[in-house]
Amino acid sequence: MAVHFQLFAAALAVALASVRVAWGQQLQVHIVPHTHDDVGWLKTVDQYYYGANNSIQNAGVQYILDTVIRELSKDDEKTFIYVEMAFFTRWWNEQDDKTQQLVKTLVNNKQLEFVNAGWCMNDEASTDYNSIIDQMSLG
Repeated sequence: MAVHFQLFAAALAVALASVRVAWGQQLQVHIVPHTHDDVGWLKTVDQYYYGANNSIQNAGVQYILDTVIRELSKDDEKTFIYVEMAFFTRWWNEQDDKTQQLVKTLVNNKQLEFVNAGWCMNDEASTDYNSIIDQMSLG
């Protein structure tokens, strides 16, 4: 997670440095924390979830969810958007009642939001609507 944040921060710094803002004007930057965890793209679903086989890609989705829930519970100003229900469902089923209740509270407080409601995020670049439906419903 720290590596992803560092890469994001570096990219943001470069982007801001390249923006020319007239003297006295204020630049507003909106950062939307969200997931885009590929379900079985370069690694198996299990490898992505548990963080195995990092020689291909450094990803451990269960740790992302653990961290997000912990950090949201510390600060009611923070929000997060989650997309891939394939991973969330697996994570949810492993949680105790206390953690599940905390997640429900975060959803009710509008700190945690689920979008798309698909098993995984579909590829929107070059697909037809049948492929999008299949991707969302079947993964």
